[in-house]
Amino acid sequence: MQNFIKEIKSLSALILAILFLKETVVELYIVPTSSMEKNILRGDMLVGSRYIYGMKVPQKIWVPFTAVSIPTFLPDYRFPAFKDVERGDVVVFEYPRDNVYKYVKRCIGLPGDNVRIENRKVFVNNEEYVLPEGGQFLSQEPSSESYIDESIFMNLGNKDNMKELQIPKKGDTFIINEDMNWELIIPLLLFEGNKVELVVNDQKLIFTNEDPYDLFRRTGDRKVFDNYVPQPNASLINPWMSVMKKEYLKYLKINDKDISEINTYTLKQDYFWMMGDNRDNSEDSRFWGFVPKSHVLGQPVVTWFSLDLDNYLPRLLRIGNIPK
Repeated sequence: MQNFIKEIKSLSALILAILFLKETVVELYIVPTSSMEKNILRGDMLVGSRYIYGMKVPQKIWVPFTAVSIPTFLPDYRFPAFKDVERGDVVVFEYPRDNVYKYVKRCIGLPGDNVRIENRKVFVNNEEYVLPEGGQFLSQEPSSESYIDESIFMNLGNKDNMKELQIPKKGDTFIINEDMNWELIIPLLLFEGNKVELVVNDQKLIFTNEDPYDLFRRTGDRKVFDNYVPQPNASLINPWMSVMKKEYLKYLKINDKDISEINTYTLKQDYFWMMGDNRDNSEDSRFWGFVPKSHVLGQPVVTWFSLDLDNYLPRLLRIGNIPK
């Protein structure tokens, strides 16, 4: 019996060590969507480097193929990077609206850059960022410039035409008052660990960057919507929800302080703009905004296997492909 217990302890320690390495050094990713085609295909299985941009001390260890995590209770720290994220890098990161998902996109904009889109052409600091080789559009014509897609970040236009915006960077200071652009500023406050609430009399609504539609997509549990306005007895609200109005900002509390007690906020980290190479079939920064540095995980290094998810046949010629 003692030998059996000893074996179980040894096996448990080995499993935890493997999971820890998976969260810090390398990880295997299965690409679930076609957003990076034709450079990275749906069904590609990638080896990803987690240390290239600075290894993160994991706050959670995720159990493979589940949404179950084990807290590590370790300090929040990122080791020095081998390189910084560069424009054009293919990056693996936690999806900003549900960090259980790992996304793979191309970095188009760096901290401080100005980005706009005109008739599908992306301009970074007034210079065209040419669609990478292997990138594609599926539709024949771009969306009309006059069309406003409400699913686009901050209602800036549509997937083919977006007004210019500046990517936030560490050290940027924002004025905090009742006239601020809350769709921009509140998500940044949340990404940096601040508590943001609407408190009216005895009612309290807590802001979150998690989206109930994404939570439902992952869990299939419609009860997630019960926690969000406008449902009765809801306790959560998103900054981009249509129910959020400018007149509610006077009830805003940040870290338990009334908005009237706060003048400015200075960002503690950098942010990035990520887009898929398959521009007409990519849910990316055009729809949900910036990726904070805290969400950046690493880079895909090589395709170790690939499976056509339509017919489950292996694509042997993809093995050894280096994403670029």
